[in-house]
Amino acid sequence: ANPRNAASGSLRIKDAKEVARRNLEAFLYHVGFVTMDDAKGTMYDVLKTHSGCLKMMWELGFRSPEKEKKILKGVKAVVDHINEFEIKRDELPYEIDGMVIKVNDLQLQDKMGMTSHHPRWAIAYKFKARQGTSKLRTVEYQVGRTGAVTPVAKIDPVAIGGVTVTSISLHNEEFIAEKDLMLGDTVLVERAGDVIPYIVKSMPELRTGKEEKIKFRTQCPVCNSKLVKPEAEAVWRCVNYHCEAQIVERIIHFTSKDAMDIRGMGDANVRKFYELGYLKDIPTLYQLPFDKIKGLEGYGAKSVDNLQTAIENSKKQPLFRLINALGIRFVGEATAKTLANSTKHLLDIATKTQEELQQMEDVGPRVAGSIHEFFSNSENIEILKQLESLGLQLKNEQKDTKHDGNLTGVTFLFTGTMPTLKRSQAEQMAEEQGGTILSGVSAKLNYLVVGEDAGSKLEKAKKISTIKIINEEEFVSLLKK
Repeated sequence: ANPRNAASGSLRIKDAKEVARRNLEAFLYHVGFVTMDDAKGTMYDVLKTHSGCLKMMWELGFRSPEKEKKILKGVKAVVDHINEFEIKRDELPYEIDGMVIKVNDLQLQDKMGMTSHHPRWAIAYKFKARQGTSKLRTVEYQVGRTGAVTPVAKIDPVAIGGVTVTSISLHNEEFIAEKDLMLGDTVLVERAGDVIPYIVKSMPELRTGKEEKIKFRTQCPVCNSKLVKPEAEAVWRCVNYHCEAQIVERIIHFTSKDAMDIRGMGDANVRKFYELGYLKDIPTLYQLPFDKIKGLEGYGAKSVDNLQTAIENSKKQPLFRLINALGIRFVGEATAKTLANSTKHLLDIATKTQEELQQMEDVGPRVAGSIHEFFSNSENIEILKQLESLGLQLKNEQKDTKHDGNLTGVTFLFTGTMPTLKRSQAEQMAEEQGGTILSGVSAKLNYLVVGEDAGSKLEKAKKISTIKIINEEEFVSLLKK
């Protein structure tokens, strides 16, 4: 149903024979480097243009877009061709979501060069998102770890771009009113960016009179507590800390990759162990009855031993990961590091006022208020004490940041996907040289390191003249100075 996911999944299979059996094909669309004994003759002329390179690869037996490419002159011709091709896209034996327009002359490509984010000689044009119509049958409500209640539309199954869509987030009460949605409506659905399902609009002209108004819940769908809508927010929240849905979501977040990184304790296992009564809250993660789990169907001895090892290893995670795992509102990895570096023991944060918290790097009034609220809650303090008694590290025993490193006093922020480094690796490299990682773009930021698909942070940084925008290669060179 979804060739992109099938191909991506195939490449992750460790058994090469199984991958070969799936008969994947690779399309080559660029020649990166050429060496020639004789720089004259027909071959040299072919390599002067991008289209010539594609033709050469095709003739050498490689799969290149030789048959699909078109050489055009002028913007009007390009636009006309794109519009024609979009109509014919369904005739292709594979899915595409757009086309790329490139300068053909390779010398001109070199002259135009590249930014840290993209080549100046190429631009992608995205086709309109795939759309389909369906019936809105009912609305269910999901409760997140912070108590946010999100309405989710349940629609008749509709196939869009290789995926069958049955559920779509409606975000909040205001979105429902804005889109004029009613139960029983015919709705126009698309996959935004060909990925995320989204309701474009309702079709009131098709109503029969049997449609019903959507009444947003006033009570939590899980614990039945009265919902509250904080001032200046669009989201209704369940403020019952003991709401089962929130407890489960907090545990899922706690075990996630960017938090305590407990391999094997995914969403499904957390929910199963909670339903069986093995999990009641975060501390009970470290008190699981592994002898009983080994007796469950589908849980082999080796997988349970691996899970036990992963849970035990998580006790050695640095303090900032534990802070991030606690799920404090508005506190991400960067702010977690700031908090960790500001204290000798996590419980000492409970003694700080909001004003003192705001003195920390990159902590504003809203973040300070959320941190203060979390550490003012006696139940949260009790959970932290339990975790410490179970062997987790609440003291700041991280390796001290180098104060005499190349990057002492320099601030960094990373965005997008970098060619070779993971973001966590790059951040660690900067910190080991004395650098500081910020959580957002501001006048305090010295360097924004951008990778592929950099988003709003790049646009914000461009508006602040003091921020230097660099790529991974330039960042690595900074480390060596």
